[in-house]
Amino acid sequence: MAAILIVFGLVGAAACASRRPAVAERVPERGLAPVEAASGWFEDGIASWYGGGDGFDGKPTASGEIYDAALLTAAHRELALGTVVDVLRVDTGQSVRVRINDRGPFIKGRVLDLSRAAAEKLDLIGPGTGRVRIRVVAAGIEPLVLNLSGRWAVQIGSFADRQRAERQAERARRTGQSVYLEPYRGLSRVKVGIYDSRPEAERALARLEKEGFEGIVVPGPPKTGS
Repeated sequence: MAAILIVFGLVGAAACASRRPAVAERVPERGLAPVEAASGWFEDGIASWYGGGDGFDGKPTASGEIYDAALLTAAHRELALGTVVDVLRVDTGQSVRVRINDRGPFIKGRVLDLSRAAAEKLDLIGPGTGRVRIRVVAAGIEPLVLNLSGRWAVQIGSFADRQRAERQAERARRTGQSVYLEPYRGLSRVKVGIYDSRPEAERALARLEKEGFEGIVVPGPPKTGS
């Protein structure tokens, strides 16, 4: 009887051991991935790159740092700025370690925008995009968002080229949204809104995603007039 219990105990332990990685490595649904993701959290998707003659060089990133195509950095919509991640190119096994210092990409289906230097490490310059797995190595700490206006908006793009920003804005307007462009140190940010609460902005983002957009919730502009 004791031998049988030992056997069942070993089988049960093995079953638990086989289940644990599946739980630990489950790809979270959107909204379950905290901005301060713990080490080991991962996400699968398509990566692209930016900073190759598109006007972003020398412009500020979301973290306030100046974009430098020679540094190993990347843009992600949700991970805390400062998070360090390993990026594995699934089809070749090539990998690179980058630090998240910007927000994006704003193209549906993409999860990461790499700097030019990081894209070179993965041989993505030619094809432009590739399937990757992002794994958090060290969590960043997202600074508290100070919203003095009390209003919110949804940002669906940031462009060095004003004409591209206008095209994105027009796409959003065709869905019935109220859209405006916000100039920011040489860039044009495309924003949808304004909303009186963050939950309302989050619901608007969900509707935009159904229309094929990607975006992030950001503080809105201050009220004008008295």
